[in-house]
Amino acid sequence: MSVLAVAGCVDLSGATRGAPDSADQTLDQISLYNDEVVVTAPRGYCLDATQIKRGTFGAFIPIGSCESLTGQAGIPVEPGLITVSVLPRQSDRAMPSASDIAASMPGDEPLQTIDGDGLSIVHFASGGARALPGGDSRYWRGGMVINGHLMGLAVYGPQDSPLADQQGLRLLMDLAEELRRRSPQLDAEVTSATRNGSERGIGTGVKRLLGGLFPNSG
Repeated sequence: MSVLAVAGCVDLSGATRGAPDSADQTLDQISLYNDEVVVTAPRGYCLDATQIKRGTFGAFIPIGSCESLTGQAGIPVEPGLITVSVLPRQSDRAMPSASDIAASMPGDEPLQTIDGDGLSIVHFASGGARALPGGDSRYWRGGMVINGHLMGLAVYGPQDSPLADQQGLRLLMDLAEELRRRSPQLDAEVTSATRNGSERGIGTGVKRLLGGLFPNSG
């Protein structure tokens, strides 16, 4: 699966390798920022080790089906592209609202906005094919905060894929729940973050994550 790379150095410290045959290109999980955030691939999907980027800007982790990345038979799942982007920790990090996420992609038309408990989501009607050539124009984006780290999630699918519709929403929500479950719960005084990003305003860092670190924004 082709993924557009983001500038930055590759650092796989804290990463767990997959099966020996796929060790050069896939990972089961990766720990970021001294284990403050742990990213694990959903069942049947693998982290694309060849495209993981880490640097002062943050971290970018692309995820695809294990079968598509390794060429080996595995757990059957819908093929597609999942991305997780993470900014460095900030003690007063604000979680973006769904309207913040929609505003970060002014050229893409939102179909649906969801402000959930700890996860904001937008279903876009256009823009998905920029990230996944030949993909469906519809795609999902989400924003959340874990231990003071602002995180952007996205799900893209091929043309007419269930991932472009409600199955993509379920996958995004499952991914967010797994990120919370796998990552440690640090001292709230150190990692405190407001839940309402719109009250504080969406800063340049948030815009950069939501509109810049995802692969389809170049």
